[in-house]
Amino acid sequence: MNKQSNNDIAAFPELFDGLEQFIEEQAGHLKRTSAILAATAMGGGMLLFYVLHRIA
Repeated sequence: MNKQSNNDIAAFPELFDGLEQFIEEQAGHLKRTSAILAATAMGGGMLLFYVLHRIA
């Protein structure tokens, strides 16, 4: 019994063309979004601290 594995990526390389570039682009977008959210959270936290300090 000689079974061949057709579930292997190497069996269909054309299906995965550009996948590595796609993953790198998505990772770059995720990093940029994370940096924007972190900067926004820091700015908002500092503003909230200032307002609460002025009130009290």
